[in-house]
Amino acid sequence: MVQQVAEKVTDTLKECSTIAKKVYRENMNFRHELEQLLENLQNQLNDKYDSFMIDPYAKNFDFSKMIETMIKKINNQTSSGLGELTEALNQKRKHLNSFTISLFGRTKAGKSTIREALTAGTGETIGKGAQRTTRDIRQYDWNGLRLLDVPGFEAFKGDDDTEKAHEILDQSDMILFLTSDDSVQPGEFDEMSRIQELNKHFIVVMNVKHNLLELETGQPDEREIRRFLKKPEKVFDYERLNEHHKHIRSYVKKHLNIDNVEVIWIHAQSAFLSTREELNEVSDKLWETSMLDKVYDRIIGEINRSGKHRRVLTFYDSTIHFIDTLEKMLWEEQNLIRSQTLFMKEKKVELKNFFNRFIPESNKRIEKQAQKLYAPLQQWVPYFVEEYIGKKDAHSVLEVRIKEKSKQIENSMNDYMKEIISDLQTQLSEFTRQYQYDTEAIQFDQSNIGDFRKGQIGKIIKWSGITVGAISTAVFIGTANIWNPVGLALLGVSGVAGIFSGFMKNYESKKLTNAKSEAKQNLLEHIKTMESKTISGYRSNFNKNIAKKVKSEILDKVEGYIEELFFISDQLKEKAAELDGLKEKLNKHLFAHMLRLEGFTCQPSDLKSIAREQGVATKIVVPLEWNLDSMTRTGLDQICGEHVTLLSDDSDLRGLVAKAIYPAKIKADQVKIIDDGKKMTVQVTVPTSTKGLAIGKQGMNIRLAQKLCNVKIELV
Repeated sequence: MVQQVAEKVTDTLKECSTIAKKVYRENMNFRHELEQLLENLQNQLNDKYDSFMIDPYAKNFDFSKMIETMIKKINNQTSSGLGELTEALNQKRKHLNSFTISLFGRTKAGKSTIREALTAGTGETIGKGAQRTTRDIRQYDWNGLRLLDVPGFEAFKGDDDTEKAHEILDQSDMILFLTSDDSVQPGEFDEMSRIQELNKHFIVVMNVKHNLLELETGQPDEREIRRFLKKPEKVFDYERLNEHHKHIRSYVKKHLNIDNVEVIWIHAQSAFLSTREELNEVSDKLWETSMLDKVYDRIIGEINRSGKHRRVLTFYDSTIHFIDTLEKMLWEEQNLIRSQTLFMKEKKVELKNFFNRFIPESNKRIEKQAQKLYAPLQQWVPYFVEEYIGKKDAHSVLEVRIKEKSKQIENSMNDYMKEIISDLQTQLSEFTRQYQYDTEAIQFDQSNIGDFRKGQIGKIIKWSGITVGAISTAVFIGTANIWNPVGLALLGVSGVAGIFSGFMKNYESKKLTNAKSEAKQNLLEHIKTMESKTISGYRSNFNKNIAKKVKSEILDKVEGYIEELFFISDQLKEKAAELDGLKEKLNKHLFAHMLRLEGFTCQPSDLKSIAREQGVATKIVVPLEWNLDSMTRTGLDQICGEHVTLLSDDSDLRGLVAKAIYPAKIKADQVKIIDDGKKMTVQVTVPTSTKGLAIGKQGMNIRLAQKLCNVKIELV
């Protein structure tokens, strides 16, 4: 049966093959251009990271690992996206000579029955749909016509299965979506919406269920067949089926955002039975009553009228969809990274303020701790003077005492310094924890999946292959080995002990009372000097390792991290803009093809400007000499599945803006240009009654107008 279709469109299918080969080469050139763009991005990010890591201390700074992970994620996304586009083009290359029609639908909708009828099969696969998986995609080819039978949605067990169905959809030029009158479910169309993102031509075929087989034997029921053929209107109950039609249109509008959908009613079982030899006498009547001829006629009409258009769209819309996904992904990453960068700048100020508080506070703590440790020694001096001055063992007692206290002070001061460092680590860890929490909050707040279609979200997750992990608790710098003040207290005390020894020899020749008084005073002064030297030594070591090394290293690395983030953000912004430019080139080539197929003499360069939201609407500025206006219809709306508006070029920006806001009817004198020397803005005075048309659904019309005219438009 399908052979008959192929025979009636043979010449058109040959033309479809010719144009498919041409647009394949064009898309491969665009793929190469995309590859160069993404390679440049990866090289720039990798080079910047390498320069960042030249600093030998950079590896001690855990933000370097975050940057490395971030760059790996971006590289994975772009490489995987390019690889998937390449594979999609390779799959299409295998079937350049075929116009592909795919059957989609839920299990038990009659899909196998229809396929058996279309292919004159034996019927052995009927009723086995529930046993199939997405690996069981059946393919049939006849002289340039290719039919793909995709398992029912129940076979889609996860993302991999859905992705497989998406790959089949990507190769398809036309979709037949099968449903049945016994159970039309909104979920069928919701499932379809997950993969219907490539702007494919879409026909709903409703299988009217009426059994013509004997329940016990499964053989044709001749009596029921005669009844069916005599009064088919009882099966094709118009009033009942029309209600189904309304529901389907409602579901399609809700889930697929398609305003009008064609629905063809058929009886698949009678079409299949018409191929059975034992029913040869009523074969023609069964086939005619099945209404499957309407599907055939629709396929034949579609191929003859728009087959070449469909082949062009299959290549270009697929490539555009991939690039659009990559562009949105880069913008999303850019927004997240820039938000983190600005947040990090705020945190750097907090960090600097923290050090400005912590360092003087720590110096005061060092002073108080030293004073506390030297106090017992100072309190012991009066006792020592009274008890030992003038005695032979005074020197040895003093030396033993001083050495003993010196060691105690050294140990205590070192332990205290470790306590200060521990406090620093705790503060930095808390700072890091807060930074991590706030960064995750930024990622959650900034993530805007509203700009992504369902399939695009899945692609981005798949392409990433890696996510940014948690920040470590030592994110700024490891502080475990920054303190090593061995011997500071001991050296100071031992030196003073020698001085005290000299004083004792001098005082032995004086009167005892004066000697005691002067010895007490000088001992206390020199212990105070020793205390000051200890404080100075510990402060000096602390300030050298903390104030200069840790503080400066952390703040310098944070500044370097901020600079790196800004660089990555700027590169993503730049490359996203380049992807948008590449997408514009693709759209110009696409619509140049479409217009040529509609009889226009057109090259991509003739299209002055183009703004498109794939599958929704397109606005194109065409040469003035074409003498077109926004009311001109080309037939592209139905072919492309979106509103296509052609606008004549205008040397006056005000006139162009007025045209671009169509379907709102605006005159040039309602448009005012405001240019302050830095940026240009256009203000359009729009009546309240017209403002909704000017803005469009979800702001689509005003977005397209702004992109088309490359200027910000404000409605007043």
